[in-house]
Amino acid sequence: MLTLYQFEPAWGLPNASPFCMKLETYFRMTGLEYQVDTSADVRKAPKGKLPYIEDKGQIIADSNLIIEYLKTTYGDPLDSHLSPADTAIALAMRRLIEENLYWALVLHHSDYDRVVWG
Repeated sequence: MLTLYQFEPAWGLPNASPFCMKLETYFRMTGLEYQVDTSADVRKAPKGKLPYIEDKGQIIADSNLIIEYLKTTYGDPLDSHLSPADTAIALAMRRLIEENLYWALVLHHSDYDRVVWG
């Protein structure tokens, strides 16, 4: 069985990390059987961050690389119907959100805390 190593639930969410949340949501949407382990030490994790998975003794880190591995290994029930153009658009949107808008949100929250809390 696949094991997902991630942080413990926080703030009423399955996970406070958007990358862990993305991966757990992917598991639920695809119906892949998995178990969650929240006892992993992030300092000993591959790449020094969570999430990562273990599948048949193989460790894979980074949510995007994990999803690509899962698609290759178990099939792609979510995106297999997309045309090459739609796949490219989806990739562009994912990169925009994860690599640009995510950091704008982090910056916005830090500015909000500074203004509200001094």
